[in-house]
Amino acid sequence: MSATSRETAGAVRSAHVAYFMPADWARIAQRAAPALERAATDGASLRLLILVPDSEAAVALSRALAELPQADGRRIVAASSQARLQRLLGIGPADVVVGSPETIAAGLAASAIKLDSVRTVVFAAADEMDAESDALAAVLAEVPKDAARILTALAASDAVDALITRYLSKARRVQDDVVADVPAAQVQNVRYLTVTSDPLAVLPSLLDELDAPSAAVLVGSDAAAKATRQVLASVGYTEGPLAQVTRGPVAANTSVVITLGVPTATAWGQAVAAAPAQVVAICAPRDLEALRLLAGEATPRPLGDRASLSRARAVESRRRAELRAELAEGIPAREVLALEPLLRENDGLEIAAAALRLLERTRAEQTEQVRAAEERARSQMREAQKEKEAAERAERGDRFERSDRGDRGPRPGPRGGGERVEGPRGFRGGDRPMGERKPRSTYDREAPPREGKPRISSFSKDRDGKPRSSYSRDDKPRSGGFSRDDKPRSGGFKRDGGPRDGGPRSGGFKRDDKPRGPRPPRGDR
Repeated sequence: MSATSRETAGAVRSAHVAYFMPADWARIAQRAAPALERAATDGASLRLLILVPDSEAAVALSRALAELPQADGRRIVAASSQARLQRLLGIGPADVVVGSPETIAAGLAASAIKLDSVRTVVFAAADEMDAESDALAAVLAEVPKDAARILTALAASDAVDALITRYLSKARRVQDDVVADVPAAQVQNVRYLTVTSDPLAVLPSLLDELDAPSAAVLVGSDAAAKATRQVLASVGYTEGPLAQVTRGPVAANTSVVITLGVPTATAWGQAVAAAPAQVVAICAPRDLEALRLLAGEATPRPLGDRASLSRARAVESRRRAELRAELAEGIPAREVLALEPLLRENDGLEIAAAALRLLERTRAEQTEQVRAAEERARSQMREAQKEKEAAERAERGDRFERSDRGDRGPRPGPRGGGERVEGPRGFRGGDRPMGERKPRSTYDREAPPREGKPRISSFSKDRDGKPRSSYSRDDKPRSGGFSRDDKPRSGGFKRDGGPRDGGPRSGGFKRDDKPRGPRPPRGDR
């Protein structure tokens, strides 16, 4: 089916176009080829801005654009990150920039890119874009209002319609060759192998995995056909029935058809018309929905690799070994009698297959029960651990929180007896009476003397009522010394004059000076 276009109801001819097609970068590059050709060749300003979902798509679409003849003399920059965009635009301007809205918005914030000269904006794979994205709004706010806008999407979903309404008002809608008008011949065995890089990188290993007597590789462009032939020739495949490269028609009775990406509905119909035993599509994960539309009633299934097939064969081999061991031991009569009536209605191989299915089902149920029991045990262990930790936290809380100790009873009384009296700290009302204390000079200790010796108070009558230090200053000392009136034993000095004699003070004093008088006792001061 060729591409058909329709105008939006009530709209005039618009420069905005919405193409509904798979996210095939080679086909999207073809839609952007006219805008690429109109881009200036002087490199003075940016003319074409292409928005893609992520950085991988930016690199893939940039490669597809670079293979077009219109790309001669144009500088194409794949903005896989803001740093790379700033670095590449720092060495010189670009004619085309391909990147995600988030990357372009970051470049605008860093003043690394200007969009005031853009003439065409392409929304590639718009199915994966958000119409309410702040980054997308920031980018389109810098694009001139008169710039042409092109959108590609697989189908007109609600999200795509919202994007068209907001940024591609009155856009023409063009339906690409996605689903054939007449249902093509159905092929039952449709497989897919998802890759995130170049599909040609896995083509040789896929041919070795399938090991088919004849294969056809379906491509979408002449450039892809040339690159595929080079890859096949590098591993020893020449043009022939073992591996032929085609853009549509396939030789009859070809064993395997391998598609690089998602082909058009027309090419798909021509390929399955040859009634191949198997069709394998090498595509990106975002192309699976388009592959399901092409396959129709045949549900595409993932292609198992050789390692997975080897593991499955090993499991079946172990089961056969178990059956051989049971047969070698001999079959009891009870099982034979139970299965004998079934031999009248079914073949023995069918009965064995049904028994094997029951065995697998029983083992699966037992495995599920074991897993459930293990999960319950782990859950119980986790609950027990939580309860233990909670008990430890509660015990630590009882130890440090005084409010949880409860009533500790009445406080004990003082050591010296009597009732406890509330008062200043350190004062004990029961230690001694609160009466007036005796003067220190008449107070005698009533405690018995130590070692039987009589204790005499410092101020008792036995000392003649004189304190220990009450002696006359005029008395001579008990041993040695001198009185205040004695002259010094040796030398000395004489005051020559002072304030009292009217002369100048020479410091010191004279030993023969008359003392002022005896000092009163210490206790009489």
